[in-house]
Amino acid sequence: KAKNGPAPSYLSDLITSRTAPRCLRSSSTARLVPPSLRLRGKYNSRLFSVLAPRWWNELPLDVRTVESLIIFKRRLKTFIF
Repeated sequence: KAKNGPAPSYLSDLITSRTAPRCLRSSSTARLVPPSLRLRGKYNSRLFSVLAPRWWNELPLDVRTVESLIIFKRRLKTFIF
């Protein structure tokens, strides 16, 4: 929801999509960019802005590129279980 619309803006602001400067095959993979953290701490790896892109990028391409939220939930459940 944070990536495609119906999430609150404070969550959507924490998510950035990866954009390629040129047209590449990898530009259609719908990946997110994890933030570069300058501060090293034991809680930085638990931040939403760090974990969300990591988990999103681990999903299969057919789950990440679904347009419908209902189908996304169904495929996500199939992937997890």
